[in-house]
Amino acid sequence: MIDILLFFIAAALLLYVILGGADYGAGILELLPIGDLKQKQRETINYAMGPVWEANHIWLILVVVILFMGFPLVFNTMMTYLHLPMVALLVGIVVRGTAFTFRHYDAVHEETSQNVYSWVFGFSSLWTSLWIGVIAGTIGRGSIDMQARTFFDAYVAPWWGVFPLATGIMTTFIFAFLASVYLVGETKDPSLKKIFWRRGFALNIGVVLAGALVFFTAYLEKVDLFIKFITNPVALAMMILATGLFFVLWYFVRRNQPLLVRFVGAGQVILILGGWYVVSAPTALQTTAGPITFFQAAAPPATQLQLVIALLFGSVLIFPSLFFLLRVFKK
Repeated sequence: MIDILLFFIAAALLLYVILGGADYGAGILELLPIGDLKQKQRETINYAMGPVWEANHIWLILVVVILFMGFPLVFNTMMTYLHLPMVALLVGIVVRGTAFTFRHYDAVHEETSQNVYSWVFGFSSLWTSLWIGVIAGTIGRGSIDMQARTFFDAYVAPWWGVFPLATGIMTTFIFAFLASVYLVGETKDPSLKKIFWRRGFALNIGVVLAGALVFFTAYLEKVDLFIKFITNPVALAMMILATGLFFVLWYFVRRNQPLLVRFVGAGQVILILGGWYVVSAPTALQTTAGPITFFQAAAPPATQLQLVIALLFGSVLIFPSLFFLLRVFKK
């Protein structure tokens, strides 16, 4: 049962990053200068995100529900000792969605109000992406101290440091990179396509450099992330393949194949997340007292069974519905 639940967690996180992450990245792109094409970029992003941006949050909700029911110790620990970054993440999600909705549906299409909504949408997308990465970095850092006696040691020290920040920066680059390669296929304007291509190229390099920064800061904070990667053949192969796909990606860029560019770009991100999952599983959290594994934190077997049944039944309804949604609005 636990293996099935872990599969759903991994699949939901993966889908949230490659779909919802691209939505965050679209907001980040709006913070970058684009000159006279600003309005066209805004229209392209509205068109690309409009039908699906709310649906993409279902994957994050799914992870929260599985942790809450299937692994209550993991859920309680994260929500207690990481409640500050969790609140920051939640505020960013709410503000970002509100700004996008107001911009998209506001009856008063004045340039001033649109610019305000766009700025809030972009900044909150950057803010949220950064905190997602900070939380991800903290989970494997081993800094959560459940015996801490001061507020700072218990609720700030776990995520305060250069390694979580570097992970947040890398996450931001990944999201913006995904948005760039996805948006190429959403516009027919050659000038806008060219800008998205260039941004995607620069951001792909940024992902590689940010990844190096993550390993360097892990070394500084004595987090054995690099050792885990180079000593795990599967994770090492994924890291090498993800780097090699950089050249494949830009081969398809030169051939003007936006669909293949999307698949290769998403493939790079899948390999990065896959490598991280391989070196982390089955550990759910690293604490100062040692790791908490999913097997240690699992709910009673009866609860696991009910949750698995609900997930399997829900998948039969959710996946065809999402496919139909995309088919209706993207065809």
